[in-house]
Amino acid sequence: MSEENDESDARLEVYIRMNDDNEKDYGFSVGINDTFGDLTKIFTTLKLSLRPNVFYEQIPQGFAISTDPGYLTPYGGLLFNDDAHKHLKTMKLDDKVSDNVWPGQLILPIWRFNDFNFYSVILLLLTWLYTDLPDFISPTPGIGLTNQITYLIAKVLTYFDLDHVAVEVLKETTVNAYSKTAQSIFFAAHVLKCLFAFGALYFGLFNPYSMNPITNHQITSNEKLDEEKRQELISIGWTGSRRATVDEFKDYYRELEIDRAGGIVKASKLGLFEKLKSPGVVLGEGEGFQTKSTEEKSLAKLEEHPEKFYLSYEYFSELGEYFEEYLSSASKDINKDIKDFRKYGPASNTARILSIVEKRREAVNN
Repeated sequence: MSEENDESDARLEVYIRMNDDNEKDYGFSVGINDTFGDLTKIFTTLKLSLRPNVFYEQIPQGFAISTDPGYLTPYGGLLFNDDAHKHLKTMKLDDKVSDNVWPGQLILPIWRFNDFNFYSVILLLLTWLYTDLPDFISPTPGIGLTNQITYLIAKVLTYFDLDHVAVEVLKETTVNAYSKTAQSIFFAAHVLKCLFAFGALYFGLFNPYSMNPITNHQITSNEKLDEEKRQELISIGWTGSRRATVDEFKDYYRELEIDRAGGIVKASKLGLFEKLKSPGVVLGEGEGFQTKSTEEKSLAKLEEHPEKFYLSYEYFSELGEYFEEYLSSASKDINKDIKDFRKYGPASNTARILSIVEKRREAVNN
């Protein structure tokens, strides 16, 4: 019975891409029996806008796994290449996560396009543009938003017995008060403002949880990181860690190796800079995360055929045991080391795995 409980309590760490951004691959610990459908609770629990932009629904309609082989680090870790989103396999919502992914593999939400939001924004911007058409070509001159604001200001001035000022202000609303050139320049600037507004929405620069400002305020005011919220985050497997991009890892690796060497001068004498230029390996077809879990792979086979880096549960077992041993015996800051491990992968490894990685790296240069 205890073995069955241990198995049901087993967990698997994966990464889920938020906002369709490769710099936002966040780690989650999922149960061994969790399905891809269970992942939707992440998006219902986190009151954050995790969609690519406001033109998509907040809750994904499904999930796909990235089958890009990955980038092998010098320490035996696997990161995601920049084009990881181009190699996808769509999963069924009732498929078990653990049956279809390797530990640390990338999962991407499949977002449903929100037609209402898209066409509402387009209609709003077109209406705004129409109201500010130059008077000399507008079928309804003088209805611009600027004019409406001016009328309101004039009413306020009149209320405070500033009629003479209100009259001067209203002169600004006279049809064709400005030259055609001035009107055209103003309208061109208005077109640019609308394009900028649409671009900010399309590229996710402005990506609120809801298009309704009242709803956004309610969410913001009610969201508190109290004990109840912490338990909610734990229930969805939130680790708080983000996976580094390949470029971020290269910077991290450079600093780490130079520090371990004792500085730039010593690193140069050791000939490290040539290796620092290209530390890892972009894996090829069938390697890394493309390894089929049904195939029998082992570290022994990797040692026999180092030209291909296949994943195996033996590899993850040895990696996990090494890291646990490091934390218990050599770590000076356990929390930081765990955070770095989740972000960059291992910062060292067993001699056996390091040898396999080096041979795979040499295979690229031969």
